[in-house]
Amino acid sequence: MAEKLLFLFNRPILANQMDALTEILKSVKLDSTVHCRSEFSAPWGVQIEAMADASFHVVMRGHCWLEVEGVDEQIPLVGGDLVVLPTGVAHVLRDHPDSPVVTLGELLSHRPCQGQLTLSYGGGGTGTTVLCGKASFENREINPLLSALPPLLLIKGEEGRAVEWLDSTLQFIACETASNRPGAEMMITYLSNIVFIQAVRAYLSSLKPDDSNWLRGLVDPQISIALALIHHQPETNWTVENLAKRVNMSRSGFAARFKWLMGEAPLQYITRWRMIRAVELLRSSNLTVGEVAERVGYESETAFSKAFKRQMGQPPNQYRKQSVVS
Repeated sequence: MAEKLLFLFNRPILANQMDALTEILKSVKLDSTVHCRSEFSAPWGVQIEAMADASFHVVMRGHCWLEVEGVDEQIPLVGGDLVVLPTGVAHVLRDHPDSPVVTLGELLSHRPCQGQLTLSYGGGGTGTTVLCGKASFENREINPLLSALPPLLLIKGEEGRAVEWLDSTLQFIACETASNRPGAEMMITYLSNIVFIQAVRAYLSSLKPDDSNWLRGLVDPQISIALALIHHQPETNWTVENLAKRVNMSRSGFAARFKWLMGEAPLQYITRWRMIRAVELLRSSNLTVGEVAERVGYESETAFSKAFKRQMGQPPNQYRKQSVVS
């Protein structure tokens, strides 16, 4: 079935909602990087194969067409448009719907990025500048962020310019990609993270009150508070009763709304979030398994190890050794 194209518009997001999103983004270890600032000239076409990472493209100048696997029609893009493909689906960028394409791998093998991440390709006609990048995630096997996003996000620019928040970020990226200053690549990575996070925020603000979606919980006035509590304090002995009380809902009303939005019961989500935090601690700290268990709300190391094995398929010590090797 063809996917629907999603256009995004901004609405305010409250602080507690952003707290929950912040913890989600921190837990997946977002690492965005720019492949290249691509200077294309007509005719041109590039095919990007499916990848494990998310990918994004910003049209900084000119226009082009986007063809996405699973979407029936090609999509026209103009200066200021931002495209995010959270699942890394295969896609094509080109100057005209009928222009022939080469694969990105083939293109880079003959024309590697020169200097500060700049790629030039095409037939010498009308020019288009596209900033191309990717966003990789740790812990994606248990973190629900990417699976909750649609396969295609499109943030439309305004009269050939990016929306205000994106435009200012792109100006910084453009300066860094054009420079040879020390630390430019690190700055580009940092700024690319901002682009991706803002795209996720824009998607959040576009969700409607009657949408049933895991991310919809992050903008629900009451469930978002519960999520922020769970995310910030995984060590707390949370129950359906005390969470419902904290958000001024009845136990039954809270449990029903939480499951409708999040796709699982509150206690199931709490367990999964604790495992996400445990994975992070096992990978990035020298804490013992017992100390990790305590940090994520387990009084017994044995109980924690059993819960971890149910979620991850192996005990925590084995998982830690394997993650160090990989």
